[in-house]
Amino acid sequence: MHTMQAIWDRIEAWLNIYAPELLDNLLPGADDDDIQEIEAELGYQFPEAVRASLRIHNGAVDCFAGIWQLLNVDDILRQYRVQLEVMHSLPKDVVWWWHPHWLPLVYDGCGDLLCVDAAPEADEPLGQIIQFDHETGSRWIAPSFQALLSNFADHLEAGKYVLNVSGNLESKEFLFEQPQLPPGSKLKYY
Repeated sequence: MHTMQAIWDRIEAWLNIYAPELLDNLLPGADDDDIQEIEAELGYQFPEAVRASLRIHNGAVDCFAGIWQLLNVDDILRQYRVQLEVMHSLPKDVVWWWHPHWLPLVYDGCGDLLCVDAAPEADEPLGQIIQFDHETGSRWIAPSFQALLSNFADHLEAGKYVLNVSGNLESKEFLFEQPQLPPGSKLKYY
């Protein structure tokens, strides 16, 4: 597997050719103090791949791929707090398929998130990526953020994304929606 820097280099090279205006959408990296501060507030440490990615790009200003926006460290904490608030406001008998050890990394603007699992169950890998859908349940998406971004770079290079009339990347295949979830994806909680 490539390093996060190599993966981001591939993404940026593709953007430079096919969508240079989106390069300005990517924020400069966070420093280690910012990352450690958010980890202390969350009570969980990010997997190293997430930390490495945040050091390269601390999120994006707007939608980055389709409806998905990469969150910066402040928005990660904000979205985390929103989910905690919702979870704690629900009656005890209502099932909410988000867990406090899921740390939001990507947001769709409508309440759904891609989260990294910072405290998985014993038989699951640390750092797996879960798609939280507030209406239909949560799904396993990828074994790691590094694998997810590498898959995204592969899809860019294979021509599975185009720049739409709004100036956003748009997938021809809706890569994170049923039934076109990445290989190995499965319903996790519902």
